[in-house]
Amino acid sequence: MTLRNGFTHLCVSAVIAVTFGLLAGFSNQVIAAEDSDSDSAGSLSLSYRRLLPLEGGSNFRDLGGYPTNDGGQVKRGLLFRSGAMTGLTAEDQNYLDSFGFKTIVDLRSTEEVQLYPNHWAVASHIDYLRVPYSIVKMMAQAAEVSEQKDGDGHGGMYDTLLTTIKPQLKLYFEALLQGRAPLVVNCSAGQDRTGVTSALLLASLGVSREQIVEDYLLSTDFRRPLIEAGGVDLTEAAKTNGFAAMMLQYGEGKDPRRPSPLVTAEGVPFIVATLEGIEKDYGAVEAYLTSELGFSNDDLSKLKELYVAY
Repeated sequence: MTLRNGFTHLCVSAVIAVTFGLLAGFSNQVIAAEDSDSDSAGSLSLSYRRLLPLEGGSNFRDLGGYPTNDGGQVKRGLLFRSGAMTGLTAEDQNYLDSFGFKTIVDLRSTEEVQLYPNHWAVASHIDYLRVPYSIVKMMAQAAEVSEQKDGDGHGGMYDTLLTTIKPQLKLYFEALLQGRAPLVVNCSAGQDRTGVTSALLLASLGVSREQIVEDYLLSTDFRRPLIEAGGVDLTEAAKTNGFAAMMLQYGEGKDPRRPSPLVTAEGVPFIVATLEGIEKDYGAVEAYLTSELGFSNDDLSKLKELYVAY
């Protein structure tokens, strides 16, 4: 297992239309907008299906609209996930400002943020929450675990995510419990760290496993790697930035327009192993959130009160 192999699964996603063709139909399904107190809010809710229409966005989408197992529906216009936002245009920022975003939770490392800062957060005075760490150290740890476990380049990275981004997960759920939404959570591709984080949230709100996996796999259709890469001179940046060096190593000889699969060689989505691991160790996602992140059952009930409509 090499650092390069682990990084492959951190920064790439799937474009396998035949295998996951049904997802495109799912993503194009028109989701009814929630009732609004104003015509403008209603129009905003109808301006997109799931993916927001951003010229310089990548994988910026709404987690709302999914049905829950107790007859509710995750509220639209409050919970979002995204890839890096460095490419947002002035028009994109104006559009996003109409949502009234209160919080951005950035799961990226110090190296990633230095290379691709979030200018929208500064320009629009949005609360910007993150926990500093090194992606180089994170991937080295993942590589070591993967070598010990299975050596396939995937197991270690996803197995260690719940540990390596544990402070960020706690920060994210705390912000949600404080009602600091509309809120968007992101990493560089918006698929792995953001995918695990979003899966935990949807599970805590009562969304089915099938829907959670479908949401995870939508990154296949919605990522725009060239937008995520921006106009940075990676060769120059790699002299002082470990993330730039990793991007150069991964991108060598590859088509920069096409993300790689988010599934095992057998076609199993990576997120499935993460969720099954949580169930094996804790019994359920809710038990993980209480035992590992310190939230109470009342906190979990409050999440549903805030973000599920009945």
